[in-house]
Amino acid sequence: MKLVDIGERGLVKKILGFLESVPFIGDDSACIPYGDKFILATIDSTWRRTHFPAEMKPKQIGWFVTAISLSDIAAMGGHPLAVLISIALPKESEEEMVLEIVEGAEECARKYNVHVVGGDTKEHKELTLSGVAIGEVEKSKVLLRKGLEVENLVAVTGPLGGAGAAYIAIRNKIRGISLDRLLKPTPRIKEGIDLSKFRLATSCMDISDGLASTLYQLSEINGVGFRIYKEKLPIAREAIEVAKYLEMDASSIALFYGGDYELIFGIRREKVENAIERMGKDKVRIIGEVVEERKITLTHDGKEEEIPDRGFEHFRKENYL
Repeated sequence: MKLVDIGERGLVKKILGFLESVPFIGDDSACIPYGDKFILATIDSTWRRTHFPAEMKPKQIGWFVTAISLSDIAAMGGHPLAVLISIALPKESEEEMVLEIVEGAEECARKYNVHVVGGDTKEHKELTLSGVAIGEVEKSKVLLRKGLEVENLVAVTGPLGGAGAAYIAIRNKIRGISLDRLLKPTPRIKEGIDLSKFRLATSCMDISDGLASTLYQLSEINGVGFRIYKEKLPIAREAIEVAKYLEMDASSIALFYGGDYELIFGIRREKVENAIERMGKDKVRIIGEVVEERKITLTHDGKEEEIPDRGFEHFRKENYL
């Protein structure tokens, strides 16, 4: 069977079948037991065609590959320890570009009190980067994708659709739309640590491929469904502006376009007030609830419709960001 027929998630599912004996396999980061803690390790590969639009400058490329790796540490509630970067590129590339990529990577790492401690360089026909992030978390406080309970509320740490709106703006040559959420994402390290430290979340994952896609992944892992309330979706200002320009529904950008790197988490109702007190209201955006039926729906004005499983997925013929 060709990869275009099963997609990235189908392939990953089959790979995990070979690794069933490995504990915690399939989460945002690998968990390596080390005393009373887990060492967290994650790797993200990126390349020019799928991840670096022409508008992205070398320093932003370095920032991007570092940020999305650190986002996986955040999703596990971890404290970052170090970052490594692998750079493969054509031999005709300019030295200055490479140094700016590393500078951007180190700038992002320093923002979260770590450093780029190593890496690798190789010749390749197209610019390709891999970022490795290392972190740590107490075993008793690690955040996993599995753990959702029926009647948990579902929350996100910030507005959605900002990166997707930037992508749409680039493709449609819409001026005046901020590209920051796409070109320079923010890993929610503090938010992940707070969710872990204060034991606020029953489950957690970062939103890299779009909200709808993430919900479907969590549904399969936990054997539950979701009821999402359209009026509670925190839609990024950029998505609202782009939707207005193109006469489309802004919620579709928040649902189906990825790249925001916010955290999505389950939370028991009685802990919401504590979470808001600890993290701030703008970091605990309730968007729906966990339901028993394995169905993912969007409710609005008394109507309920199923949310399709759409979003970015490698190897597919057609994709949203």
